[in-house]
Amino acid sequence: MDITLERILSLIPKKPDGKFVHGAKKKFSDKLGITDSSLVSHWIDGTNTSYKNYLYQIADVYNVSVEWLKGETDDPAPKAKESGNTDILQLLKDAAPLMSNKDLAEAIRLLVESMENKQ
Repeated sequence: MDITLERILSLIPKKPDGKFVHGAKKKFSDKLGITDSSLVSHWIDGTNTSYKNYLYQIADVYNVSVEWLKGETDDPAPKAKESGNTDILQLLKDAAPLMSNKDLAEAIRLLVESMENKQ
């Protein structure tokens, strides 16, 4: 079993004897919107590797990083999305002066200023 599958399965509750808690695989599948209730069992027995298609979804639902799921890091915490805000701020800064509607441009300028003050 590869590390990705091991880490995915570690997110599903188990009893002290290592067996999955009754209904836990179904609950896991439901959270991901997987309608085939036996899919996780197929992942476990190696007859299906579609778990690789669910990495971003699993990471989002269980608040872990895709990098951790793939075994690229030992830190399960997702990385902060600070760069996304920085990119948005820069986009707004660049766009505001080009807008013909002065009220909208001013509103964006104030929004950018507010966001910068919070960082």
